[in-house]
Amino acid sequence: MPVDLSKIKNLVIVMMENRSFDHMLGYLSLPPFNRADVNGLSTDPAWLAQFTNQDQGQSYPPFLSLDPYDMPDDFDPPHERPNMALNLGPLQNGVYPMNGFVSGIPATASADPEARKLVMSYFGAEQVPVSHFFAKNYTCCDHWFAALPAGTQPNRLMSMGGFSLIDINHDLLPQQDLVYDWLNRQGVSWRVYHQGIPFFTMMPGWVPEILLNDHFRSFTDLENDLMNTPPDQLPQVIFVEPTYQDAPHLGFATDEHAPSGVSNGQEFLMQVYNAVTKSRAFWQGAVMIVDYDENGAFFDHVSPPLIPTQKPPNAGWSNPADFVSLGLRTPAYVISPFVKPNTVSHDVLDHLSVLKFIGEKFGTNGSYSPVVDARPVASLSVVLNFDNPITDPPAAPALDAYLAGRPATPTTATVPAPDTSLKAGFQMAVTSLRGHGADRAHPKFGELLGKLEDQNTSAAGGTA
Repeated sequence: MPVDLSKIKNLVIVMMENRSFDHMLGYLSLPPFNRADVNGLSTDPAWLAQFTNQDQGQSYPPFLSLDPYDMPDDFDPPHERPNMALNLGPLQNGVYPMNGFVSGIPATASADPEARKLVMSYFGAEQVPVSHFFAKNYTCCDHWFAALPAGTQPNRLMSMGGFSLIDINHDLLPQQDLVYDWLNRQGVSWRVYHQGIPFFTMMPGWVPEILLNDHFRSFTDLENDLMNTPPDQLPQVIFVEPTYQDAPHLGFATDEHAPSGVSNGQEFLMQVYNAVTKSRAFWQGAVMIVDYDENGAFFDHVSPPLIPTQKPPNAGWSNPADFVSLGLRTPAYVISPFVKPNTVSHDVLDHLSVLKFIGEKFGTNGSYSPVVDARPVASLSVVLNFDNPITDPPAAPALDAYLAGRPATPTTATVPAPDTSLKAGFQMAVTSLRGHGADRAHPKFGELLGKLEDQNTSAAGGTA
């Protein structure tokens, strides 16, 4: 029987970066929480023997990390399609052994055992206070998987279109249909609130709209807009984007992408939550979804379901073979009046579950597209419960003491070296913004572009 979604007025969708479920939430099944309803980490000797990773003659079981602020030596474990295959290990009787996370790291990424072993680390509640707050007060999903065992761009294309024309990261993205296009065709209002450079600035066809259209607005406007605009005059679907670690940016990166720590992302998620809950009129019809694009090569013990993804027509995949499974588990939360507090969904979900949900809510006959509809994962609507709405959302935890431990805020623009296709793509996106007329006077990008220009001038021996 179809779920009655009429009480839902606005969706808020936040996609973070590159963390696995066990890395962020696996602690919930350990003391002192001992949550039997969470498929997380274990201290059982047989479990540890099964999932301890071997690398260069050393054994690496999962271990608690007490540092949510930084990764040493700018360590960012590679996580493209070939790397993910090494992490999973060879398929055996329909199950991946999940034992190649440390040994699969190329020596070119790091030869330091202290850095390499970090892929086996996990945080506790004190290191991820906002994630813990979400899991305690709303619904977390312990069988949410990345759509593909691949990297950032393919998974974000899957999440925002239901298919991907690429299977590894490129510099610029191919032009393909996105949920933005779908919402436009359906006459559904939408907006992106972005903290830094929006992700789809790497898809050149979207640059003029990102610069000039009210579909793309600064993150600093989010709380005021939600507080002072009636919900029926706000966009029906709201996407919120953090500041990306791999993009040129000001201040902290907040997407939780290594080598950044997770503390900045925890603050960002708190800010989004506070904006969503501050207006009771908005809250009473809202569903906020937080997920992660993929696991970023961090350990998870659950073998992904054997749900295949076929190569789309005219796709430029580096490997012509279809994907035979979903990607690895990632953290995910559904934050809404319409969930049961402190619950866990065990339904098999992936990024297309959000598109299925959007199709159910806004599509003709409840459909997003034949490809999305045919995906054998649940719609996110299965997580919802309308029996006893959470009319008074609890206050997020104070983070002052937690954030006091992080490094000082950068005063200059951060420009990651373009040593990956994704970083190169973001730098090309900056060039594209400039090519379409953005300069230091632009209301959203002017401060960043001005600092980048001044730093380039200074580096060249001129004056700012």
